Amino acid sequence: MTYRLDFTVIEKVEGHCRYALSLHNLTDQALHGWSLYFFISRCIDPTSVSVGTISQIGSYSCLSQLPPLEANGHFYTEFMMRTMPFNLHDDGINEAFIALDNDQHQIQPLKVHTTTINLDQDSIERYCTPLPSVSCDIALIPQPNHLTRLQGEFVFNQFTALETPPTLAQGAINWLRAEYKKHFNEAMPISPQGNIHYHVNNDIIEHGYQLLIESDNIWIHASSATGFVHATSSLLQLLPTKPSHHAAAAYCLPMVEISDQPHYSYRGMMLDCGRHFHPVDRIKHLLDHLARYKFNTFHWHLTDDEGWRIEIDAYPQLTEIGAWRGPNEIIAPQFSHIDQRYGGFYTKQDIREVIAYASDRGISIIPEIDIPGHCRAAILSLPELLQDPDDYSVYRSIQNYPDNVLSPALAGTYTFIQTVLEEVCALFPAPFVHIGADEVPKGVWSDSAACRQLMADNNYHDPMELQGHILRFSEQVLRDNGKRMMGWEEATHGNKVSKDTVIFSWLSEEAGLECVKNGFDVVMQPAQSTYLDLAQGYSADEAGVDWAGKLPLDKVYNYHPLSMIASENSERQHILGIQTALWSELINNQSRFEYMIYPRLLAVSEICWSKPQHRNWDDFKARLKGQLNYLDKAGINYRHCE
Repeated sequence: MTYRLDFTVIEKVEGHCRYALSLHNLTDQALHGWSLYFFISRCIDPTSVSVGTISQIGSYSCLSQLPPLEANGHFYTEFMMRTMPFNLHDDGINEAFIALDNDQHQIQPLKVHTTTINLDQDSIERYCTPLPSVSCDIALIPQPNHLTRLQGEFVFNQFTALETPPTLAQGAINWLRAEYKKHFNEAMPISPQGNIHYHVNNDIIEHGYQLLIESDNIWIHASSATGFVHATSSLLQLLPTKPSHHAAAAYCLPMVEISDQPHYSYRGMMLDCGRHFHPVDRIKHLLDHLARYKFNTFHWHLTDDEGWRIEIDAYPQLTEIGAWRGPNEIIAPQFSHIDQRYGGFYTKQDIREVIAYASDRGISIIPEIDIPGHCRAAILSLPELLQDPDDYSVYRSIQNYPDNVLSPALAGTYTFIQTVLEEVCALFPAPFVHIGADEVPKGVWSDSAACRQLMADNNYHDPMELQGHILRFSEQVLRDNGKRMMGWEEATHGNKVSKDTVIFSWLSEEAGLECVKNGFDVVMQPAQSTYLDLAQGYSADEAGVDWAGKLPLDKVYNYHPLSMIASENSERQHILGIQTALWSELINNQSRFEYMIYPRLLAVSEICWSKPQHRNWDDFKARLKGQLNYLDKAGINYRHCE
């Protein structure tokens, strides 16, 4: 260790907190003309810095104009942040480096060891969810509508074979055979005499299924490809995690009869791949588990301020420049790996591969191209097209960017949107494309002569109407390409999009209720109940963030979407379903990825699938106990409940 950074909370008052930062030089060489770079998630008040000058872009902070740091000496400064107090270790400074000022054209980082933040607070015991000592013998999650336990078992072994299946079941068969190979290390045979039977039954509701396990045969009936997948999910969950004691490669399934269908038609998960890049194998692994727990939608957040992750043929700069960040890149470092080049993107072939993989598992993939805010990576990649040098508007986004919003007065904005969306529509078969539309800050477009003229030409009175102007154009592009637009609830701002746009409510239940009452179809995704990046408990060492509160497992399970609307009220028809989300500012490896998702994903699955009257917290915990055996076998780094 050559340099060590300590970060301490020294004062907490209403509306702001004061912090101390100490850098220790543990070498025998003095530092002259140096700057300290670090990642911090919130905005430092620049007037409050006692020694040095702070500059920030997003989470990337530079403390400069610093005095010499003597050998075996230390540097000390204080500053304020006018935000809620920190109470999690993840709120601290987790990465930092030193650079010499004469290296500014090509920064050569000197690694700094960071210590855990001193929060100046009493410790809190780890939050636990005690589970029953014994799990259910049938531990299906989500809970089926109707399940009858029969007497006897079906022995699943290397002699189990599929009867020649109908074409409609091919995706489910592909998935089942992939899982079979994991158990037996050989291909599952298909023959006319097979004892697993997939049959089309048009009397069954779409997405529903019937599953009958007898001693010698397994019968699966459905009317749709997704119905067959959901039946396969239940079948796979009924497979025990270990072979039967009397046969080394035989698994005894309980004989059951199940009739089942989903409560909500939309059951989704969103994954942010902009803040940190998640490789294809990680996404496939997630898709396996989304299918296992009967989700049917993967919302792929592909673009943001910190990274552009999708290959666009017309604009190779979007991935040549926009997919990478670092101390010597056009896009500044953010969140992690701040002392090196970091990033990645998905080729169109990668995306086609993931789409096909998801399709076999009954999952539709909805891409998100975030506009007009959260566009910094795109704007810096295509400055000639997307920057207006005559726009003098001053703003700061909630993530602390002054330059991340497309201009509605530039012709290039519309060329860019149309070109990108047309390529996206051609690539993704789903009937929806999500266009973001969230977190456009106040002050944007307010000091632009071209924007003022655009407002006058269209009789607009509020600059936020210009957001609606852009979104209305985007909606028409998508409609022309056979797609329906989706957006976060801010898509309704400016009052320009049609009621055909599907709104995702993330700010609160009340925001979702307002959208429903205004006639929009909604997917409920309130952060307080569904955001998997939120900490799962109240102790300081819990991983995650807490801007929308803490989110332990029981709070997730007890979420009842828009419960204030009576079940017989026709407005409930506008609630398409539920979505959970993993935002990835702090998710940069597989272990953290799994820890934040599991087991809360299982609780969300039951909210999405099972009828409210069939949900029971104590019963869920008993079934979860059984599911954790599977997560253990699969090597999932889930958060242990006890």
